[in-house]
Amino acid sequence: MKRIWTVSVFLYLVVTGCRPPLVSENNIDKYNYVIASVDGHYSLTMPQLYDRISHSQLLPHGGTLEAREVKTFLDSILCDTLAGFKAEEIKLDPYFDYNRIFIQRYYAFLIKKYLDVIVYSKVSADSQEVVDFYFSRPDLFTISEQVLLYQILIAPRGLINGADSIYYRSLTPQQFEQKTAEYAHQVHKLLDLGEPFFQIALKYSHDLYQASAGGFVGWTSRGIYPDPLDSLAFSMKPGEISQPYKDRTGWHILYVEDYHPEGIPSLNEELYQSAKMSLERDKANKLGLPIIDSVQQQVHLVFNEGLLDTNVYHVEPTKWAAIVNEQDTINFYELSTLEERFRKKYNVTNTTPQMKKEMLHQIAKRYAVIEAARAIGIDTLPEVVTQKASLRHKYAKEIVLRDRYDPTWEPPDSLIEEYYDKHIDNFLVKKPLKAQQIVTNDSVFGEFLRGQAMAGVDFIELAKQYYPGEPSIRADLANLGDIGPEDVSPEFYQAALMTPVGEVSHPVKTQYGYHIIKVLSRTDSVRVDQVRHKILPILKRDHATEVLNTFRDKLYARYNVRFPGRVYPIHLKPLDIRSK
Repeated sequence: MKRIWTVSVFLYLVVTGCRPPLVSENNIDKYNYVIASVDGHYSLTMPQLYDRISHSQLLPHGGTLEAREVKTFLDSILCDTLAGFKAEEIKLDPYFDYNRIFIQRYYAFLIKKYLDVIVYSKVSADSQEVVDFYFSRPDLFTISEQVLLYQILIAPRGLINGADSIYYRSLTPQQFEQKTAEYAHQVHKLLDLGEPFFQIALKYSHDLYQASAGGFVGWTSRGIYPDPLDSLAFSMKPGEISQPYKDRTGWHILYVEDYHPEGIPSLNEELYQSAKMSLERDKANKLGLPIIDSVQQQVHLVFNEGLLDTNVYHVEPTKWAAIVNEQDTINFYELSTLEERFRKKYNVTNTTPQMKKEMLHQIAKRYAVIEAARAIGIDTLPEVVTQKASLRHKYAKEIVLRDRYDPTWEPPDSLIEEYYDKHIDNFLVKKPLKAQQIVTNDSVFGEFLRGQAMAGVDFIELAKQYYPGEPSIRADLANLGDIGPEDVSPEFYQAALMTPVGEVSHPVKTQYGYHIIKVLSRTDSVRVDQVRHKILPILKRDHATEVLNTFRDKLYARYNVRFPGRVYPIHLKPLDIRSK
């Protein structure tokens, strides 16, 4: 008895005690330990990891995230963080494309801040100015005559395909037309009884798109829709509902909620804000354009004369094309961005040096503004300095993260064949033949039966008559189904392999007698070229995993990443609950 109790306790401990704990929001406080650390830089606790996971898109419907999946998520956080550390050591200059995009975005931010300081910060408009501007600019704010329109459509097809389709399909064309008209007028009666138009449209209109919005059509100008809708809508007063009318699409009931005559509409908050923006833009242009024009007039260029006669696409993009005011360099990549436009402008196949100089002067205008921004210290403003550092870090980090992927990798044929050979069991058909048989003790009689079958007598009928054993099971014995080399004797299988599909073998002797075999079908094993398209994504996925793991391991080794705490499965609630 004692021994039985001991075994029971042992089994209980095996079943329950060895099961890893499950972390959830109810017990996360018990796991307040460091789960990963980076020497002198960074550490992550289990509660912090749980918080990151709970705010992710993982398991949107809730459930348990297994420990290996938690570790994968942890790896992604660490790799991203460590890539940020490594980005601080990257210099962008050797990476032309990344450096170009960084400079382009930084200069765009610098110019914006320059304009904010010299133009937009000095532009304002009080409310009276906005009102006066609004009513003085009919060219900007005049609208055509409009109605705010809603519609209910009763369409014949909607009735035929609706809940009472059997009834409507039973009617004659004349009856159906009459019933459709009656249906439209019954819907209108509901409106006469005071039912809200929007609810009736939602329930009865056959224009599904408009019905879902309560029949909403929107603000409509004259001439947008054909008559009679157009003329009827513009003859109605706000709040009025039309009588049902018919056109080629069905019966319509209109509702006009509001009306605007042609002209400048009354000023509301939305139009006020639009007018204010337009007024401030006008003021900014009047103030800023002369300043920008003056700055751009001061451009002095030194050209790389030796290369200007060359097709821009044949010059290294990093080569300099011009120097602006002895400060900034325009390269051939920038010059090439205008090439096609100027070829089209002058109808040439290659721009001349003079055309290229015109292009360079156009590009230099932007540099002139950038230099003007530097001249008054815009580049030293804290927010500009911060943005520049943020952009530099962003593109440096992208350079580091390139090593996570090897997008151009293609497996060589030798690797595909090696995978095929290693997984040959996945591609071989273990039971390639479908066959039937009749067994007899006499080879001569077997030849007779074969002749009968080859002459067109049904093989199973022959088996029912001549197969040994109980008549009730002869057909079942004759039907072998799918067979492979392990299912029958070697003599039998070899003979079946040699027999064409649809034909019957000569008698084959085995320990059971003489067999005549009818081969119903043959499935050949798949060749490597036939499954290449299936092997390719497997190898690419494996390679991608290997590259990612190598990237991770190098970062972990470089920054001495350690995992002092254990990773456990995590239970998550559905996303819509846990995100609250």
